[in-house]
Order: sequence, then structure tokens, then C-alpha cells
Amino acid sequence: MRRFSASDIVLKVVGLLLLTAAVLKGHELLTVPLANKDLWSWRPFLIFQVEFELALGIWLLSGVFKRLAWLAALTCFSLFCCVTLYKGLSGAASCGCFGRIHVNPWVTLLAVDLPAVALLLVMRPRGVGAAVTYSRTLVACLINLSWHAGRRAVRQSHSHVRTSLDRVLVGIVSVRVLATTAIITVVLGTAAPVLVLREPPKVTARYEVLEPKTWVGKELPIAALIDIADRLRQGAWLLVFYHHDCRDCQRVLPQYERTARDLAGNEDLLRVAMIAMPPYGEESGSDSSPCVLGRMAASKEWFLATPVTVLIEQGKVTAVWETEAPDLEIILAHMA
Repeated sequence: MRRFSASDIVLKVVGLLLLTAAVLKGHELLTVPLANKDLWSWRPFLIFQVEFELALGIWLLSGVFKRLAWLAALTCFSLFCCVTLYKGLSGAASCGCFGRIHVNPWVTLLAVDLPAVALLLVMRPRGVGAAVTYSRTLVACLINLSWHAGRRAVRQSHSHVRTSLDRVLVGIVSVRVLATTAIITVVLGTAAPVLVLREPPKVTARYEVLEPKTWVGKELPIAALIDIADRLRQGAWLLVFYHHDCRDCQRVLPQYERTARDLAGNEDLLRVAMIAMPPYGEESGSDSSPCVLGRMAASKEWFLATPVTVLIEQGKVTAVWETEAPDLEIILAHMA
């Protein structure tokens, strides 16, 4: 019965973790649309992540070229540590490692990424791993076949025995390498076209992707889903859509409150409304806020890369701004 060393077990656990993360990301790509707001939500980048994690996970489980696999795993999780640290410092709600299962970046960093790096450093393969020895033997045999084809076998008997054993080992490793390569090729070759071609629809009974840029010049299509819809039908309104846990939103909302204060006494000209997107959190405004507070209906899941600012006049969309808060002069310039 084959015994696994501590380093073998660590590599296989890490491999299973990578495969789990890849499957969960792939499931998200097939079932949920993405905002494509930044690199971390860009579909092609996430597909690359899934392919990379599948390949590395299968390699770690196969046990071939163990020291190279260990180095690849160590490098990979060191990069993961940097990414989760960045997301934690930037206030991201989820690390994005496990698809629709949202995990706080600090939890992932402290409970997964850093422990994985520590275990890989402590439980590294001892000396020159067997897989590296086999690969070196394979290279040596290939060179020997290329430059000394047709020569007679080594005359000393012990050298002959060693050469025969090396060939057996090379054959074993070659089969494992070929099998691993074939599995990786089949898995990646199947997953890639499925993920690329089967993009989920933008509108279903369960969710809907909102594209504010397409609203310009039209009646606000989601007006009936906002709880202050009756008030929005008259006059000019600056609607600020936000998520309570969005760091960018928290940065720009105070700017809109200042804009609303600057418009105090001129409500007939323009009013500012903050529209909370579900799931709701603590209200950003208060009773003393110069902004009108509203909520988007939680009838389904809404995909919207917040913050988004929409200027409407008599219920019709005049302009849309994404991410940044426009100056009051710019807003007034877009009004009829």
C-alpha cells in the first residue's frame, strides 16, 4: 500500500481546494451575469481563472513533477494572499474566490490563503523529489538516444541494471505525465467553450441586469419599481443608485448631499434622491439629509454596477453617469 508523505497530502488538499474554487466560479459564470465593472468582475478574466485553477488542481492531485507542482502552488497562493489583502483593504464585500458563496476577504486571507502558504513552506518536498529525479532521467535518456543511437549497452553489469531501472521509471512517469496531460487537455478543452458560449441571459424571473446607458432619451424603465415613483413623475430629479456595502458609493454619496444643499431653495429646479438597491443596509441619509431617500423593490435580484447617477426630467432620462459624481455645473448643462 502506497504511503503519502505530509507534502503529498498538503499538495492534494490544495489541489482539491483549487478544483472546488474553480467549479464554484464556473457555476457562477453559467448561472449569474456579471457587472464587468473591473478586472475582478470581467468575464474573460474569470474564465481564465477557472481554467488556471482547474489545470493546477489536477496537476497537484496527479503527483507528477512534485517539486515543480509545489513551487507553482506556493507562487499561486502567495499571489492569492496579495489579491485578498488588496480586496480587504479596499473594502470589498467578498473575495470572489468561491463564486456565489460570498466570503469576506479577511476571512479568506486568514483562514485559507495564509495557512496554505504556511503549510506549503513547512511541508515542502524533501531533497530532490522523485518526480524531479524521474524527469531528469527522462531528459538524460532522450539526450542519450539522440546522440548515441545505435551504440552498444554499457558493458558493466551494474550499469546495465541501473539503465534498465531508469528506463522502467521513465516509462512509469511518462505514462503518468501523458495521462495527466490528457486529463487537463480534455477538462480545459471542454470547460472553455462552455463558459465562453453559455453566457447567462440578462433578464429572468429571478434576476435582471440593469444597463442605465441604454435608458437615455427614454422613460425611466424601472420607475414603477422605486417606492417614491409618484414623486419622480414631476420635475427634474437626480437619482443616485447605490448599494449600502459599496465602497465607491460611500465615497460619492457625501458629494451628492453637498449638491443637494447647494440646491436648497431651488427644489423646483432640481432635487436629489438616493435610491438604495437591495439587499438593504443602514440608510446612508437621515431625517436631516437634504436628499430624498428611496428604495428599489426587492422583487428580484438586480445587477447594477453602483454608484450610478441618472438625471430625469418629467420621468424621462436625460443623462447617466457611472462611478463618478458629476459637478453641479455639468448636471445643469444636461438639463433642457
